[in-house]
Amino acid sequence: MTTQVLIVGAGPTGLMAANQLNRFGIDFIIIDSKSGPTVESRAIAVTARSLEIYQQLGLSKTVVENGIKMNSFNLFSEGHPKAEIKIGEIGKGMTDFPYLLAYEQSDNESLLYENLKKDRKNVQWKTEFVSLKEDETGIIVLAKKNNEIFEIKAEYLIGCDGAKSLIRHQLNFNFHGGTYENKFFVADVIMNWKLPHNNLVIAPSDTNFVGFFPLKGDRYFRVLGTLPRAYFNKKNINFKDIEKEVIKTIGIPIDFEKMNWFSIYNLHHRCVDNFSSGRVHLAGDSAHIHSPAGGQGMNTGLQDAYNIAWKLAFVLNKQAKTDLLNTYNEERLPFAQWLMRFTDRMFNIMTNDNWFAAKFRKYVVVNLVGKVFTFEKIRPILFRRVSQIWYHYNGKSLSFSSSKQKLLFYAGDRLPYISDAHLTAPFYELFTEPTFHLLHLSNELLKPEMNENIKETFPFPIKIIEYPLTESWKKLGVNKELFVLVRPDNYIAYLSDFFLEAEIENYLSRYFYSNSKI
Repeated sequence: MTTQVLIVGAGPTGLMAANQLNRFGIDFIIIDSKSGPTVESRAIAVTARSLEIYQQLGLSKTVVENGIKMNSFNLFSEGHPKAEIKIGEIGKGMTDFPYLLAYEQSDNESLLYENLKKDRKNVQWKTEFVSLKEDETGIIVLAKKNNEIFEIKAEYLIGCDGAKSLIRHQLNFNFHGGTYENKFFVADVIMNWKLPHNNLVIAPSDTNFVGFFPLKGDRYFRVLGTLPRAYFNKKNINFKDIEKEVIKTIGIPIDFEKMNWFSIYNLHHRCVDNFSSGRVHLAGDSAHIHSPAGGQGMNTGLQDAYNIAWKLAFVLNKQAKTDLLNTYNEERLPFAQWLMRFTDRMFNIMTNDNWFAAKFRKYVVVNLVGKVFTFEKIRPILFRRVSQIWYHYNGKSLSFSSSKQKLLFYAGDRLPYISDAHLTAPFYELFTEPTFHLLHLSNELLKPEMNENIKETFPFPIKIIEYPLTESWKKLGVNKELFVLVRPDNYIAYLSDFFLEAEIENYLSRYFYSNSKI
């Protein structure tokens, strides 16, 4: 078997990589040792930034219609509500998806898999990765199916094979970090209680913490928390054993009617120090694992795949130099490292059971959180963080600006969200082609000969989008003509007040071929 890209692992990250490569017409093979998409719910939160990726794929409507919008975030202590934070459309004006959405990992996988099958693409299920070797021409992977070993030859490999990644082990990637002292449990249950279904509820106590997250179905919840220390060394624990502890922690009556999935596990926090080695690129849990605080894990993997896929496509289509692939680690590693620190802090606040930390959590944090969310200026900042729309590639080598205007956005930022009244469709839906877009902000259209000159300057197809200088742009500092080069993943590559052919060619020359060299 021969292909351009081999993807190992068909979880959300691997399936997103496959969908993105498919957009660019890149041939791929995707393998997984499972028999099909994940059945358990596992990760449940889908951030606004991930929904924007789904929007580009034409799938966001399905996700929103089948997900659950969380109305409020509630903190309980000793059976009493300490804070009710109304979520609603907390991110209004920042995205087409200004809410917190629960959409289970199993649903994400099924959606992405079905989207591949529409284009007659498939996953090689029940196929195990065995080993790999690399030379100057590509990668040869040994895989096993039905107890038979066979070869897959590929130019590049994306490793999405999870926290226990064989690829990461075989290539000796460093995987720095450790394991949390506590043990944790997770259960998907049907239950009855007095609280509304579409609320997220967290209940910390002196010794434990428990959280309730709504799943699809009126009484269906994900329950997770710290395992009581009395159970650390016990074997064959089931949810029935700890039901009383869960109820005691939140302090209100609950009738657990049915348990659909239960697991006890240790949590790790680890990250590689480079996402890439030669022709191999890691993504998702194979590159970074951390606590579930903030619902960031699955979403980060989706965005890893989003980043590496378009870069591989441009290299394989002979439009970009292989050096472009170095920007994958440059851009994604800092986010993974930030995420480790962010989730560690959040998780330690909620789970640390030493005397001081427990009292601090119970008497300070619980009361402080509710007050913080009452400040209107704080709410959008928190939403930007949790939704991942804040993250940028400012100062990275693909980001360049020569604009003299005092803009409130920069090269490397996610493209600003615009919601002008004249738009007949969401602004981001103007940027769905699998290529770069050149956004021309001006009240005068480009002349036809200028359009042709622009298209001839770029070594790849480019879509030109004309957009007037509306009040929305003026509020962002755009007071005159501006050219915004938008990457295929909707981050800003380049900003200029003029279209200067020589400047554009100089910008492109580092990572892209000129037209004469294609």
